[in-house]
Amino acid sequence: MSNDYRQIHSDWLVNCTAYKAELLTMSNDEIADAFGSELKFGTAGLRGIMGAGTNRMNEFVVRRATQGLVEHLKNNYDNPTVAIAYDSRNNSREFAEETARVLAGNSIRTYIYKEIMPVPVLSFTVRKLECTCGIVITASHNSREYNGYKVYGSDGAQILESEAASILEHISHVDMFRGVKVAEFKPSSEGLISYVSEDVYEEYMNAMLEASDIASENDVDILYTPLNGSGLRPVTDMFARCGFKARIVKEQRDPDGDFPTCTYPNPEKPETYERALAEADGCDIIIATDPDCDRVGCMVNQKGEYKLLSGNDIGTIITYYLCGLEGLAGKTIVSSLVSTPIIETIADYYNVKVTRTLVGFKWIGAQMNLLGEDFIFGFEESNGYLTGLYARDKDGVCGAHMICSLAAHYKVQGKTLIDVLDEIYDKFGTCINETISLETEVAPLMAKVRGAAIPGIIDYAPGICGLPAADIIQMNYVDDSRLIIRPSGTEPKVKLYVSASSKERIDEIVEALNKIIG
Repeated sequence: MSNDYRQIHSDWLVNCTAYKAELLTMSNDEIADAFGSELKFGTAGLRGIMGAGTNRMNEFVVRRATQGLVEHLKNNYDNPTVAIAYDSRNNSREFAEETARVLAGNSIRTYIYKEIMPVPVLSFTVRKLECTCGIVITASHNSREYNGYKVYGSDGAQILESEAASILEHISHVDMFRGVKVAEFKPSSEGLISYVSEDVYEEYMNAMLEASDIASENDVDILYTPLNGSGLRPVTDMFARCGFKARIVKEQRDPDGDFPTCTYPNPEKPETYERALAEADGCDIIIATDPDCDRVGCMVNQKGEYKLLSGNDIGTIITYYLCGLEGLAGKTIVSSLVSTPIIETIADYYNVKVTRTLVGFKWIGAQMNLLGEDFIFGFEESNGYLTGLYARDKDGVCGAHMICSLAAHYKVQGKTLIDVLDEIYDKFGTCINETISLETEVAPLMAKVRGAAIPGIIDYAPGICGLPAADIIQMNYVDDSRLIIRPSGTEPKVKLYVSASSKERIDEIVEALNKIIG
């Protein structure tokens, strides 16, 4: 690393008076970390710890990224328009307004929400208002120190690699302090910045409810936590409109970017439900959505004990129910490669197709564009679900509606969702799924696996099965167990996705891999 970062730090001292106190107290190591690199723009946009520096999320990094996006839009589209939403995180509203100011400073028509809104509402809004792109200020389920900036295409899906590369190239040529055009933030119906009409939210709610109306029962006792995020309004609206009986976890009800009772607000994790469990009081199910409300999780009251359903469990139950409905034979469920393999078995039984994609709901969105009305349901093992064509990203409100509807549907039959999962395993065979993270140097591990003589190995690096090239390795075993190895997109770790008929078999597969990688 060169000493250029010290000069960049000095430039910030001159140009960023709001951060002067933080800048003056930084150690050399802190300066190197904050200024020795830049947050890299990719298909998930930007994401990082908030604070001063080029490797942090702050208004200057947001403005520069937006100016780069502007150059990309103007080079590729006539009269582009943009929709903006933001979640409950600290500085989300400020970053959203700074984004709108840069767009307006470059004469781009911009629509922004007055209040926090989930990712799926933004996806719907882009499509409804026929915008060129959309932006959401969020860091999903990361801890309170983080924020981010996600970009969506005109179809309402997160952008793919080619568009992200173009935006990144334009960003690289923008001078952070002298190359950004900024206007005042003055929303009005006649100006370049205007608030999104309440009618758009209402149309989202109607479209979402219609798409996820998979069972008509509503007699289920629900405890819901929005985890101090953006799900509060739409999820409670859903409950009210569908007649569900629901309570809200008191300390996690109101939007709060500090997430004071849950440091890592991820509905995949059991510890996320600690406060909810303290208030459960015998309810049938606990529902949790993450801060930007694109993911949803569920705990089930099974004979007085609350059990967490994994993302794969929820996807399996919804798949089972949907495939059993009339008129869906020949249509398609879309899921990521790493999601549970049991859905193929279920779908085959009902003559329903399954299409697999790379990891990231943007790939599911791309398949939805191709399938149109033949699309049934999309899901990822990381608790992301969508039915219907109204959006192109996972929707925690939609997922919550389906989970609650199915819990009520099966309650009438004297079953919990855990009972239904057991029923599925009895009919189609047990499929246990486990995700394991290994903190390691990625390239050496992947090279060792590729260099080993392993029967049944599938390497996605060249681009196979109609998928783009991807650094993913899959191993299929004679007993129908499966292991998929994939580097994390954001951290120096490798994720293992293991599927087998028992926990013991999963442990055997992981032990065998450990011998290969040393």
